[in-house]
Amino acid sequence: MGARSHLAQTYYDMATLLDAGMPILRSFDILTEGRRGHLQQTFRQIRESLSQGAGLAESLARHRNTFPELDRMLIEAAETAGSLGESFKVLSQWHKFVHRITRRMQMGLIYPFLILHLGACVSGIPDLVLGQVTVSGYVVQVLRILLLLYIPLAVVIAFVLLRDRIPLLQLPLDFLALRVPVLGQAIYHMSVCRYAKAFAMLHKAGVPITETAERATRATGNVIVAGQFAGGRDSVRQGGMAWEGYSKRLPAEYRHLWQIGEETGDLDKTATKVAEIAGDRADLFFTAFASGFPKVVYFVIMAVLAMRVLQMWSRVYSSAGAF
Repeated sequence: MGARSHLAQTYYDMATLLDAGMPILRSFDILTEGRRGHLQQTFRQIRESLSQGAGLAESLARHRNTFPELDRMLIEAAETAGSLGESFKVLSQWHKFVHRITRRMQMGLIYPFLILHLGACVSGIPDLVLGQVTVSGYVVQVLRILLLLYIPLAVVIAFVLLRDRIPLLQLPLDFLALRVPVLGQAIYHMSVCRYAKAFAMLHKAGVPITETAERATRATGNVIVAGQFAGGRDSVRQGGMAWEGYSKRLPAEYRHLWQIGEETGDLDKTATKVAEIAGDRADLFFTAFASGFPKVVYFVIMAVLAMRVLQMWSRVYSSAGAF
């Protein structure tokens, strides 16, 4: 099980225990017994912090690497409003959704990754068969091809890991992420989903609208998308409605739904509906990318191999003509 799956199960168990009337300290005792390794140690520390009078949100904030900012933000609001059980249910559903998408992406990328390695090994075989290179030369050739794969991959991973630590990287990286065909649309709608989900939960918990808009904007996870919602934060600060400040670049249906929610006073349900729509679209685009990317990889590999075969036959005929 991945980290997301572990969190989803943990939040579900916590929601069940709290709904059953279990005190929070006793709930953490039960959760600790059912976990292993790092997560078990984390729950022990949280339980100890709670027993010393600290709040739950404060205790979770000491383990930022385990509990994402969105989780801590929603739990803090729910703790104030006395709706922890419901917040844990929402978070469990959220992490299950993200885990399902992540799993789908991983499964879709495993095969093209393996095919790339196979293609790197096969591409040098013609030269080896024709005696153009030695075995050691063939191995070096394969390693060079694989480096063309691993070096860009390592650079991308490094930038992603450094994104949150170096603010100057956030804008260009988030901009480029949204420009990736298909995947960029998935990331965009996922960010909208995060905003709407955070807004609905915070607003329902009774957090003031100005603070709700501010926190939800930070919860998007993408500074470009956050910029499209930032006007809503400024609008409510000035006494207006959030939708009035939203960027026109947001899909029209999102803005119109938000307008209806604010005008009817049913913003909690409307924001939840926007989150569902955006989540479904993100799921659709992630699925399309996971199924389409391997086809692109296969096409490129087949084209390269076809060129190598043609080169091999050209050399064979040239050698035959020389005799």
